[in-house]
Amino acid sequence: MLIVTLIGYSVASVAGAMAATHAMCGPTAVLAYYVSRLLARSSQSRWPALIQAALVPLSVGLMAASAHSGAKRRSGLAAALVTVVAAALAVATRLNPIWMLLGGGVLGFAGVI
Repeated sequence: MLIVTLIGYSVASVAGAMAATHAMCGPTAVLAYYVSRLLARSSQSRWPALIQAALVPLSVGLMAASAHSGAKRRSGLAAALVTVVAAALAVATRLNPIWMLLGGGVLGFAGVI
């Protein structure tokens, strides 16, 4: 997604970056909105629960792939420790992943990892 914004910026400055980002994210956001409304409306059906249950392994796999690609980029003991701690927090708590991403970003910006 970031590369789309950068390409839009290089083609047409800020307006191009905004247009490219909107074109990339807009249709998906609209689809997600209508699907969530459809699932909320059909609460008597068992399909919403089945779909949500099926999305859990998908989310876990995507987070694991993200951790793997991040660990490949940053090698060393500190990066491995941050990855293990983030994985343990994700499994043991209901902490919002955005806080772990923010913490990893702060550690990376500070030069720890």
